[in-house]
Amino acid sequence: MKNLAKKVLTGILLVSPFFAFGAIATNEPRTNITSLAGIEGVITKIVNWVTGLFFVAAMLAIFYSAFLYLTAAGDAEQIKKAKTQLMYSILAIAVALLAGTMKYIVQNILS
Repeated sequence: MKNLAKKVLTGILLVSPFFAFGAIATNEPRTNITSLAGIEGVITKIVNWVTGLFFVAAMLAIFYSAFLYLTAAGDAEQIKKAKTQLMYSILAIAVALLAGTMKYIVQNILS
């Protein structure tokens, strides 16, 4: 009896996401893209997400380079690796800033 209850509960838990997905299925379009401004909005959101991910990755890389530097214990090769990692992290931040402002740079050039 106990084993049957576990199987029924597991089955219900496995099937329940399908009911949730079925509840939101409609014939209406799921996007609000009706013009070029809508496409621009979607691209802007994507660029903002990618820029944010770049910043997060760069900050994690800076923390990693600090960890390498602090655990080097005087090893010249490890210190060199930490400095190189820090340089690449700063370069990643510069690329993220450039990616985030590229829209405004192009708009200023074209107008």
